[in-house]
Amino acid sequence: MKIRVNFWLTIFLFIMMLSGAVASSYIGYFMGREALKVVTQPDISSEDYTKNQRPLGGEHKGLKIIKEQDILTKVYKQMKAGI
Repeated sequence: MKIRVNFWLTIFLFIMMLSGAVASSYIGYFMGREALKVVTQPDISSEDYTKNQRPLGGEHKGLKIIKEQDILTKVYKQMKAGI
């Protein structure tokens, strides 16, 4: 009788692990599919690039570069002021 209980317990645990794996893979697939819905192909192909084309959005695409020296001087002033 004890062997039979161990056998059914093993089968039950195997089924639970299998169902957990299936649920996890379905959720991962669904989340990945939803995340990739907003990804599109680039408008400019590297093969069709001509010398007259400019990159879209400028050199840094809206990124404003701040000089490191300016940041360090602001931090130094705030540290001296005790803020």
